Amino acid sequence: MTEGRVGPLALARAAAEATPPTRDRVVDALRAGSLLVVVLGHVLMASVTWNDGRPRLGNLLAELPALKILTWLLQVMPLFFAAGQIANAGSYAASQTAGSPWRVWYWGRIRRLARPALYYLAIWIPIALGLEAALPRAAGPLARLSTQLLWFLGVYVLVVALTGPIGRMAARGWVAVLGLLAVITVVDLGRFHVTGGIGVLNFLLVWVLAATLGPIVRARAGSPRLLLVALAALVANALVVRIGPYPLSLVGMPGEPISNMAPPTLVLALHSVWLVALIGWAWPRLDRWCHRPRAWVATCLMGGLAMTVYLWHLTALILLTVLEHVLGLDRPAPQDPWFWPATAVHVAVFLGLTVVVVLLAAPLEHRPIPWLERPTTGDGGWRDAVAVVSVPVLAIGFLVISLTGMQGFPNRVREYVGIPWTPAIALGVLLSGVLLARVGGAAPAERPIPTHR
Repeated sequence: MTEGRVGPLALARAAAEATPPTRDRVVDALRAGSLLVVVLGHVLMASVTWNDGRPRLGNLLAELPALKILTWLLQVMPLFFAAGQIANAGSYAASQTAGSPWRVWYWGRIRRLARPALYYLAIWIPIALGLEAALPRAAGPLARLSTQLLWFLGVYVLVVALTGPIGRMAARGWVAVLGLLAVITVVDLGRFHVTGGIGVLNFLLVWVLAATLGPIVRARAGSPRLLLVALAALVANALVVRIGPYPLSLVGMPGEPISNMAPPTLVLALHSVWLVALIGWAWPRLDRWCHRPRAWVATCLMGGLAMTVYLWHLTALILLTVLEHVLGLDRPAPQDPWFWPATAVHVAVFLGLTVVVVLLAAPLEHRPIPWLERPTTGDGGWRDAVAVVSVPVLAIGFLVISLTGMQGFPNRVREYVGIPWTPAIALGVLLSGVLLARVGGAAPAERPIPTHR
């Protein structure tokens, strides 16, 4: 193969062949498999109705309530956090052994997320402006959807920063899990009976719980007790939904007064427990599957494209939605007998279009941004402080831009926790967080070794 024209599949095969025997392949498989479920879940659940050239974005589960129980299988975000914590903990331990400061390690983890996200936003700015010019009635809802998934990065940068404390909690085992569940319950009670604003705390607490579960179940992989834990958590979750104010769906639904997802609730926390515990029980079986050559190459392929697939699959869905409408091929209503055949075609075309979009965008995932990733060195305690400040700034930037979307870029105003934001301001906060993390993450300068003449 000619140098410079190596494709993702060839790179995946090379990565598979070079895999060290000590690598925990299940962690990679969980992230890859979860990503596929997320992609399929979005295309299956997304529904769009058009009214005089303006799309109304909805959820199929709102039209077919009997399918809400499927979210208990399709809601796999806890696996991302659990697997991510296992990987982060191993990386952090290695950096500590090597004597590398936390700030340097943190920047190394964050830049792998920031790079494709910044490329994505830079490309979506002209797309949003073009949509506004070509399809002014449709542009708003579609451009707002473009950044919706960045909420995950907003929470994940916080979890990465807390890798050390999460590891110490995980060392306490199920005591830590029960403690977190108790605090999450108190937050929910405060949300429902005191003030709704306190529920925001569960954005961090529930996902920290999911991350903490990763090392706990990994240390007990294959234990039959994990199956008992999963069953107990599943029964408890069903009871909480039955007697509490919580909805059945584990994703936000139009018109429902309470969402189990935004902010997360005790229901999503218990879901995390049974789902991660079940995976822990099945770990040895999954490991055997991961050692099959074809399965491991496929896992390496998804691993090398993970951020590209996550960021860009909604763009493929937006493109398909517009094309279907322009061609007069909108999906019929769920009550129509042709709905499911049309859905099968819709999903098949979406997957093909996603492959094309991902292959076009994939080179950006591994292409360094020179001004951002040029190696730098520097000492000083002030860099530790800068790195710490970068964590909430990054989180706020990602979370707010996921709310504003690219709709009305650069100056359309939307309020978030009582503060007016625009896409341009949100992007500015995000860039500030990235730059702060970069400055704080400068590697210590090498000191000369004293010599004696």
